[in-house]
Amino acid sequence: MLKKLISSLLLFGTITTAAFYAARVSAEPATELPLWEAGIIGLRIEQLAYPGSSEQVQRNFVLPYLIYRGDFLRADRDNVGLRAFKSDTLELDVGFAAALGSSQSDIPQREGMPELGTLVEAGPRLRWTISDNIWGSRLRMDLPVRAVFDIEDGMRYSGISFEPALFADVTTADDLSYTIGISALFGSEKLTDRFYQVPDQFATFSRPEFDAKPGLIALRLSGAISKKFSSKWRGFSFARYETVTAAKNRQSPLVVANGGWSVGLGVTYIWATSTQTVSGW
Repeated sequence: MLKKLISSLLLFGTITTAAFYAARVSAEPATELPLWEAGIIGLRIEQLAYPGSSEQVQRNFVLPYLIYRGDFLRADRDNVGLRAFKSDTLELDVGFAAALGSSQSDIPQREGMPELGTLVEAGPRLRWTISDNIWGSRLRMDLPVRAVFDIEDGMRYSGISFEPALFADVTTADDLSYTIGISALFGSEKLTDRFYQVPDQFATFSRPEFDAKPGLIALRLSGAISKKFSSKWRGFSFARYETVTAAKNRQSPLVVANGGWSVGLGVTYIWATSTQTVSGW
């Protein structure tokens, strides 16, 4: 019970921002916005247990959220962390992300092996705004490099991830926002070991020993849409398809599917905002 409570508290920022907004739910135009905003988010996520798995992990959340758009400290609809530098085209920040964990019962291929705990990632991200208006959209590239930690195993260090991504953001006049993007997820050997390694003590007749290597984990195609229904309510949904066809560890016995979907659906309610506004977001 305590472990689940701690996990929920640590996911407060990451689920309401990284899983939701890092899925590029909304691309708000650069305009005057409140310095802070507080509200409630209801979210359902169905996520692949790991790239190459055929099993889904489902979670439902109803949580408070806080957006803060300070010059340096930020907790917004795209990241949680510290902004180190920002110009018209480049931005460097340090932020967080999260991925849901799963138990042995969720993944038959991992029966008898250690569970995949909930992951938290932290590290720098460089964002390059390539164009603010190319065919009516904002085109940007994100280059995040993050250390990965398992919060259900005492914040055990679990490797490094790197996911270069290209996104196109569009916000229409009727408060409809959508984003499409492509990315490639790479992992250090410690991270790929977590997903694909089969040590000798866990090898079986149908699950032979396998030594995972660092490299490409998955190629991803994502899309998101959100609609502002009023000054208080916004609905959103997102989807991501990832394929391991070209992955470094495609031959691992723990890879049982070439690709799969992760999806989410939710709503936010803005409870309160500051009277002070900021621009450039």
